[in-house]
Amino acid sequence: MTTAPPKPPRGRHAKPPSRLSARWNRLVSPSSGEFGRRRRLIVAGGAASAAVLAAAAVVGFSVTGSRDAPRAVAAAHTGKEAARPSALAGSKAPATRDPDEVPEAVPYFETQDTGKKVVKHVTDVRRSGDFVRIYTDLGEGDENSEPAVSLCEWTTKLLEEGGDDDPRVFVHGKSSDNGSVVLANKQSDKDDCEVGETR
Repeated sequence: MTTAPPKPPRGRHAKPPSRLSARWNRLVSPSSGEFGRRRRLIVAGGAASAAVLAAAAVVGFSVTGSRDAPRAVAAAHTGKEAARPSALAGSKAPATRDPDEVPEAVPYFETQDTGKKVVKHVTDVRRSGDFVRIYTDLGEGDENSEPAVSLCEWTTKLLEEGGDDDPRVFVHGKSSDNGSVVLANKQSDKDDCEVGETR
């Protein structure tokens, strides 16, 4: 049994139906015959499509996160690929590594210093021209100390294993008045990493 569409309200303040509501009422009103069936199928298909699009938007939102989902949904409607967050205005490009850094040094020191008694003093390792400089938190009085000499020897070995035939190494400590002091070094093949009396 079919029900008739609701009648428009009557009275002084009743407004005439808009064009859109009038068309909708004609479209969904029960009609007999093939034409009526086609209209009902079109309406049902439109509602199903809207439901599928809404479900896709919810899934896209939950999978890609709150920041990327609106872009993905908009891309689905426009046929364009969603912009990646790194390509958006205001996002920062990944930082490039400093070419003077020697990132493999500390992991190598750790293989030589299983107790981490020496490597804990290292604050930075960098290239400076032909030299590799190891900066530490050791003090000025740690000149030729076991940690300083060990760091110099390990760095020399690391460079030689990397193909450097003429490694040059300086191990630096803190100084209250001079910035950083040399605690151990290897300036030639004959050097044993200990600094002499006069530097």
